[in-house]
Amino acid sequence: MNTVTTSTKALIAAGLLVIPALAISQVEAEPTQAAEQAMAGDKVAVGKVAEAVFTTDIVGGQPSDFRSNIENSVAEVFFYTVLEGMTGQTVSHRWRHDGKVMAVAEIVVKNDPDRVWSSNKMKPEWTGSWEVEVVDGSGQVIDTQSFAFEAPL
Repeated sequence: MNTVTTSTKALIAAGLLVIPALAISQVEAEPTQAAEQAMAGDKVAVGKVAEAVFTTDIVGGQPSDFRSNIENSVAEVFFYTVLEGMTGQTVSHRWRHDGKVMAVAEIVVKNDPDRVWSSNKMKPEWTGSWEVEVVDGSGQVIDTQSFAFEAPL
């Protein structure tokens, strides 16, 4: 039978009684990829893509149109993004055609938010599915957008 004395109750109420933990089980956690990077001294990037669009031109720092289907007569396609919380990072736009990396544009983010874009010179025979991955400063893909590059109907 356990009995608690008045003096023990007073120490508990005052927060002064320390009871040794004799039967505490130990659990080992598996580190996440972000934790492993932090332990290794790598910078873990943060931030997000607030807006991402394909366009056929940038006028005054803004997309001139918003496209998900682009005719193969267009000579250059632009990928416009608004990045938040990424100041100081080098972000990449990785352009892929049918899964194959065709170009990588590295962009240093200077403001928060920052409006940045890259472009890819297109060839008429490069029809099919295109996507651009936004890769943050730690190498993680944080957004992917796609468009179709097709001959006119």
